[in-house]
Amino acid sequence: MAVQAARAGAQDQSVPPLSYTCPMHPEIVEDKTGTCPICRMDLVGIRLDSVWTCATRPLAVIEAKPGRCPIDGTPLVQVTAAVSWTCPGSDQESLTPGTCPDGSRMLKKYAPRAHGNHNPQHGGQFFMAADSWHHLEGTYLPTGVFRLHLYDDFTKPLPSADVRATKAEVIVKDPRTAAEKTFPLTRTGRYMQATIGKLPLPVSMYAHVQFKPDGPHNRFDFTFDSYSKEPPAAPRTTMATPAPSAPASTAPAAPPPAAGMPASTAALSSGVDPALVPLPIPETVPEMVAQLRTRTDQIRSFIDKGSFASIYVPAFQAKDLALALDAHKTELPAEKRKVAEPAIAKLVRSAYMLDAFGDLGNKQQITEAYAIFLAASKDIQAAFPAQP
Repeated sequence: MAVQAARAGAQDQSVPPLSYTCPMHPEIVEDKTGTCPICRMDLVGIRLDSVWTCATRPLAVIEAKPGRCPIDGTPLVQVTAAVSWTCPGSDQESLTPGTCPDGSRMLKKYAPRAHGNHNPQHGGQFFMAADSWHHLEGTYLPTGVFRLHLYDDFTKPLPSADVRATKAEVIVKDPRTAAEKTFPLTRTGRYMQATIGKLPLPVSMYAHVQFKPDGPHNRFDFTFDSYSKEPPAAPRTTMATPAPSAPASTAPAAPPPAAGMPASTAALSSGVDPALVPLPIPETVPEMVAQLRTRTDQIRSFIDKGSFASIYVPAFQAKDLALALDAHKTELPAEKRKVAEPAIAKLVRSAYMLDAFGDLGNKQQITEAYAIFLAASKDIQAAFPAQP
């Protein structure tokens, strides 16, 4: 279903930077023209923006900051959407805002983006398969049932035929005996499930999934420190009388921090993990080093909790901090510069590895990438002064 253009008075006309992507492989995003490294097709221009929206009704509400969904009351989540501009009644889109024939401003439009929404839809843990197309979400219900929801690259549920073609099992380690037990997953509608019983929390398990009979086996690691809670169902609307799209200002914004309250504390009140709230790059080297240490610890915390899909946020924040420190490497003595330069390059590469492996949900790969990241972070912290 096409996403309606947002009203001009309800949104700003900020223009995200121009990126380039492959028409066949949307996971490829570059900052310059070229060819796709997978299929060699020419990359095409696209503008991408990160917005806050309802988890179960993506882009029905658009906000620039955290808040709560006016449809079901759940916290807003961040998704990546494609941005363009259009005129009312026209099917033509532009990557640059402009003026319509009647002299009015073109309307800013948000459209779903492949891989743009990796947020859980059923209160579970969300991962991407190695083929970059299949996605899944695992939930552990209070009834002792493990459920596997299957999606495509737009986070749309897989058709029943594709679910029937999928073979999967979940392997659970009993925390009391360390013994592993395998439970085959059976199809129930558009998801697969097995009754594994109510085990002491936190509980770790992993799923082996084969999406096609001749396809590869995929492993996904899950750690549940609480039971999964299904979000409330959104009101149903009919196709004959669609409800008007809510303007961007409809969703209640997160309340402003009280005097002296840090942004991370305010985020807690809106249901947003403070570790996922972006922070500006500090102006001084010691502050950059301190934030790098914090981001490194946050990644470790997410790994320990099994929150693999959240790892990319502090990983990319750490990457930005490392690149900011790179601009100050000329201020270092020669011997410390020799340590800092390769460490920064190693941290940047391992941040991208953590992002990719976090989406795949393979704990072993994540742990190995984090070991590289941690070593690089420590070398950077040792090279740059921690005090002014």
